[in-house]
Amino acid sequence: MFWLPAPGLVVRRTRAAENDLIEMEDVMKRIVITIALLLAFAIPSMAQIKLTDTETHKLFITVHTVGTAQTLDHKNVFNTQGQPIAKIEPGFQNAFGDLGFIGKFGKNQEIEVVFDLYLSSRNHPSQTYGNEGYMILRGVPENLQSLKFLEPVLSKVDIKAGHFLVDFGDGLQHRSNNAIVQKNPLVGNFVVDPNIVSIGMQVSSKPGQRFGWLLGANNGTTTEDWSVGRGFAANGKLIFYPIKPLRTSVSYMMADQSDNPNKSGGGSQLQMFTGNRSGERYAGVMGGGQAPGNVFPQAGEKFSAAQFDATWKQDNNPIELYGHLGRTQDKDINGSAAGTPEETWNYYAGDVVYRFTPALYGAVRYSAAQTEMLGGKTTDGTVNRLQVGGGFWLTRNMLMKLEYVTQKYDGFRQGDMVNNGIQAWRNPEFNGFVAEVSFAF
Repeated sequence: MFWLPAPGLVVRRTRAAENDLIEMEDVMKRIVITIALLLAFAIPSMAQIKLTDTETHKLFITVHTVGTAQTLDHKNVFNTQGQPIAKIEPGFQNAFGDLGFIGKFGKNQEIEVVFDLYLSSRNHPSQTYGNEGYMILRGVPENLQSLKFLEPVLSKVDIKAGHFLVDFGDGLQHRSNNAIVQKNPLVGNFVVDPNIVSIGMQVSSKPGQRFGWLLGANNGTTTEDWSVGRGFAANGKLIFYPIKPLRTSVSYMMADQSDNPNKSGGGSQLQMFTGNRSGERYAGVMGGGQAPGNVFPQAGEKFSAAQFDATWKQDNNPIELYGHLGRTQDKDINGSAAGTPEETWNYYAGDVVYRFTPALYGAVRYSAAQTEMLGGKTTDGTVNRLQVGGGFWLTRNMLMKLEYVTQKYDGFRQGDMVNNGIQAWRNPEFNGFVAEVSFAF
């Protein structure tokens, strides 16, 4: 940006004014550079990449990128030492990226292999690392055709094994997962966001039926864990379509890690909420961390959770509805230590999406959490989050979204701590705008 005085005029500027102009120029330069980079990323995103396609194997590659800007601020936020946490200035978040490989093998594509890399994430913004890696067996492989007893089994079920996002609830189809954000009509996720990538196995009915089911077992941790006394986690799900546009499901998950020390003592815990590998979308609020602003409603020792979901989505209908209601309970947050203090939370959410045109939509989401027992003591604390926004598809691969969010804590007992040690009893809150541009192919 250049400032040119008119001929014959003497321009007098104070040093403060010059600094303001320099700062403004820097901001404008960053905005121009960001837009240029986003447009550069858009060029290759106009087509899906297919690496190989033969009778016996097909290999695909997927790429997701997202850039986010925010103007958020919080107040009444104090850390565990009672010190106030500083305000947050507007700015740009780190860019996130996701690279996936999908392979389908066999004459009838009996085996599917998926490998997913986080190129950059909130937890590791400058590091590429593996996220998911698993195999799905959909039929009898060609070299096992002699095992005829497998045919009636694999004609009814799919078997999934490896390191994968555990199927709990239907919120996974409405949330952002690192740079995979285009399933989410808004920018942020739910205030309680159950998701865990763990190592294990799931058996499920074939998709596309009116009634479905799923059973699984996993470590309950995001990585391998050989701690003495660590118990397995088990999960299940029932799916039912009362009518074609309406999907309902009930999910359940449980684990007993209470025979080993708690996490702070070097033991294990079910990381269903605290192990959020994909991170969240509001940077820096409420002390920052991997899931800023979220509520982690359990210690994960002697834990159980249940969730009911309902989704209404009909072709040629501009309205889409989604909601869930869940409950978590940990009957022994101390693990093998003395005492059995409990923690209980109820949480719920509702989405409304209205599509004005095939390219333009608006969305509203309300999500909340309420605790009955926190740290072994009764309390009536609630956390409420409201998100209002929408999106516009510039192309079928490129989505722009804008959201206003406000979140408040209320009713906690003095001394209650949640979310990274934030003093919930001081009624902290945050609000502001978040915008993102994403590409996917």
